[in-house]
Amino acid sequence: MMNMPQQRKEMKYMDNSKMLLGIYDNPDLTLDATKNLIAQGYDVHDVYTPFAVHNLDRVLGVKRTRLSIAAFLFAMTGLTSAILLQTYASYFDWPMNVGGKPNLHIPTYIPITFELSILFTAFGMVGCFFIVNRMFWGRNTDIMDLRVTDDRFVIAVNIHEGQTDVSELSSLFVKGGALEVREREKDI
Repeated sequence: MMNMPQQRKEMKYMDNSKMLLGIYDNPDLTLDATKNLIAQGYDVHDVYTPFAVHNLDRVLGVKRTRLSIAAFLFAMTGLTSAILLQTYASYFDWPMNVGGKPNLHIPTYIPITFELSILFTAFGMVGCFFIVNRMFWGRNTDIMDLRVTDDRFVIAVNIHEGQTDVSELSSLFVKGGALEVREREKDI
């Protein structure tokens, strides 16, 4: 058998249209079964859960998100927009003498600057969420099993023609505590 990381990389780029699903009712069994499948070199497509399972992202090799960088950039855009807007309005376009304060009185800019930074960050993050997750208007989601939204956990393993022994994989699912094992065609 090939080195596991090398094998997973090669399998990711192959065109496959079938998956074997193992359906579980326990998050601990799901995590253990996922560890076992990855250790044996199977191409785990994803694990679908009704709530977050601790350490599952590390087992699957999910990288840390870059959304914090995007949030910072959105906040800086809001901050810059607020300062430019207030500076233009109070100094260049409509200078007013209010209580003898100077036209460029920075402490008065703080509340609006804070609020626009938060507003730009919130709208930017919502937009990023929809773009990154490909949640566009009119696109239906592909749910592996309807019970995932309630109380079931699903491990989806890609089946590669000629390389994956389906009966062995099914027995691994059953030994790992799966309630049900079934094959599914992927919508490509």
